[in-house]
Amino acid sequence: MTTLTATQIPCCLCGTMIYPNPANQCNTCLAQEVDLQSVLQRGPGGGDLVVHQCRQCRAFQVTEKLYKYMEIESPELLAVCLKRLPALHNSQQQRLKIKVADAMWIWTEPHSMRLKVRLTVRATIHGVEIQQRVPVELKIQFKQCNECNREYTNRTWHALVQLRQKRTDDAPKKGLAALEMALAKNSNIRKHVLKIDSSRNGFDFYFLNLPEAQAFASYLARVAPMRTKTTKKLVSADVKNNTANMKHTVACDMVPLCRHDLIMVHKSASSPLAGRLALVSKVSSVLHLVDAAPKRNPTMDGSQAELSPETYYKSGEKLYQLCQTSSRLTKFVVLDVELCGNDPYTNDDGDDEDAGKNSYNPPHALADVEVARESDFGKNDETVRCVTHLGNFLQPGDMVLGYDLVASVLSGGAEWDMDNCFQSSFVMPDVVLVKKVKEKTVEQQEQQQHAEDANANGKKGRMSKRKEKRRMRNEKKAKELEESALRMGFVPTASLMEDDDEEYDPDLEADLAAIEADLAAIGEEEAKREQAAETTTAIEGETGEE
Repeated sequence: MTTLTATQIPCCLCGTMIYPNPANQCNTCLAQEVDLQSVLQRGPGGGDLVVHQCRQCRAFQVTEKLYKYMEIESPELLAVCLKRLPALHNSQQQRLKIKVADAMWIWTEPHSMRLKVRLTVRATIHGVEIQQRVPVELKIQFKQCNECNREYTNRTWHALVQLRQKRTDDAPKKGLAALEMALAKNSNIRKHVLKIDSSRNGFDFYFLNLPEAQAFASYLARVAPMRTKTTKKLVSADVKNNTANMKHTVACDMVPLCRHDLIMVHKSASSPLAGRLALVSKVSSVLHLVDAAPKRNPTMDGSQAELSPETYYKSGEKLYQLCQTSSRLTKFVVLDVELCGNDPYTNDDGDDEDAGKNSYNPPHALADVEVARESDFGKNDETVRCVTHLGNFLQPGDMVLGYDLVASVLSGGAEWDMDNCFQSSFVMPDVVLVKKVKEKTVEQQEQQQHAEDANANGKKGRMSKRKEKRRMRNEKKAKELEESALRMGFVPTASLMEDDDEEYDPDLEADLAAIEADLAAIGEEEAKREQAAETTTAIEGETGEE
């Protein structure tokens, strides 16, 4: 058996014995003659290596249309810098085939507009693999991103969503506040909003095209009851090319009724509560109403109803008139509670086999309650009895908020409507109980007292001039817009968001939780409907093949 022995030759520079190669040089001498740094430092067209960054939002350019914010000396930015080296990606057009073995950052002064990277690269030259560690420098140049470009350019929006809730000035706009909280928790919905402006009764949202505006309006309609109407306006037209520039407006009018509002339902309305007083117990895509003066029945049958926005606007606002708002609520002390009928928490029949996890306790239960005004408690013996739907939540000694219809004063038109819209058998209650009051902690009471003292000390004792009033009005409007944008999540500032959370009504959290549950149920129904449609299509296809 013959043995083949490779012939070795001396390196032409240092004389080291090596195996033959086209360069006739050892790895060390070949690495000293080849300068990989000059190859890597060469940018497109022989220029400098450049990384683009937006001056406004400080985001780096990843692709031609994608900008992403990245920290300096981060792994993400290092990957972007490596993509900016043509020598690593155009190896087919060059003699050298360069591969990166390691990469790390070299510290640079933050304001130098330079990025330095130390690379450990390997290259194959004439069949010989060499390795070098070289520094590469990239320049940072400013280039405006697409989002900031649209922000600073006029006439970039083509669709507008006008959200309005028209209520009196003294009535709290809880519907808008609930929408703000819903938008703050859903970043996918608000990501297409270009700009937001505030108005007297709502907000204006600007979008790039009509489908994005319609999707946004559809989400708002699932969160709150409203009617939508789309209009369009011709901006410019090209007759020769048969093209036109249109601007679309989607008007979203919210039903001017909020949770805990007391309304009068006209006797001609098509509702189980026609001719009676009703209380708005829940707000979602529809309004959930409960009888404010129920009869002494064991169950809540006929004491609840739903009001859709289509029914509200179709029948006319005169059939559902606002009587009292939550700003007129009065505190009462519960003295006695007696449930109407059997107690839902006990089993009078003695049969405990059916009771268990499948038993259902309704959220509302009618009860005969005796209350006294907090202002009169301990001063006189005046008490009031009423029937309320809060029987499952009240205990003697609790604090409850309600409408004092005896001491309330209505306008002449409202009194005339009350005399003509109720049924003849309806008896006006003295008190309508709305909700139980949660006891505040000592810290919350101290914070509230400090806030009231600060507001009292901040008031001016003299009237300002006309220019001062105009300036203060503009500053107030700008501040309200900024706070609304913060609450809805358009400006990601965590500290300011925490400060604004204290101004919310605690009941809005419950409203938002109910809204999220309704949206989840809607999503499950749509998924089941799509699955059923796919199954039907598959069965029809199999039948056709047979």
